[in-house]
Amino acid sequence: MKNPEQQPVIVLGSRSPRRLDLMSSIAGARSLRVLPPVSEDEPGFDGLDTCEQIETRLREIVRLKYEDVCRQLDETAAVTNADNPPSAANTSPGFVVVCADTTVVVTEETTGRRCVLGKPPDDNWTPVVRNWFQRYYLGRTHEVWTGVRIGRPSTNDVEEIVVRTSVRFSRCSEGMLEWYLSTNESTGKAGGYGIQDNAAVFVEGLDGSLTNVIGLPVLEVADALNRLTA
Repeated sequence: MKNPEQQPVIVLGSRSPRRLDLMSSIAGARSLRVLPPVSEDEPGFDGLDTCEQIETRLREIVRLKYEDVCRQLDETAAVTNADNPPSAANTSPGFVVVCADTTVVVTEETTGRRCVLGKPPDDNWTPVVRNWFQRYYLGRTHEVWTGVRIGRPSTNDVEEIVVRTSVRFSRCSEGMLEWYLSTNESTGKAGGYGIQDNAAVFVEGLDGSLTNVIGLPVLEVADALNRLTA
């Protein structure tokens, strides 16, 4: 394995502190930089009700994030090179860009169609999340999907993966649900909950990667990084 100085800098294109924690555990001694996409606009999942449609859209979202971050790196490099033209003495191993997006996929009980639950609205989110728990979560199984795009802009080597984890929540009393809503941890989280936080009390079973539910499938990302930097 190359020593850390010979490894490319890992650039995490995310604002999520949870992804940063997970990415830090993967990076180890390698340099890690956070550079979120400039644009927060991204296509939604409205009208998509099959697994194929949802996966295609998820891959599109992570590609857009990846391209945004790569543009920022290109602009920074252009400015740097104008002031200090590259030479054999100051070349670097470059970058590996990692971008991800996590979403919750549920099944409509009456039709069997798939539905994506994104982040709850900033305003009046409580009834929305309460409905999600009662309708899709409690006593049922849902899925958490994370799309990840990892690549080296200097060589155009790219890997793209979608990892799925099944999560089953137990049934609970109305009082228990209201307690959870009172913690206010639903805001800003895909599907309105964080499995690493208070929502862990509802988890009855899990099939797949726990870190995938948190926001980054650590094993799969580490394997891809090793392939790209070997």
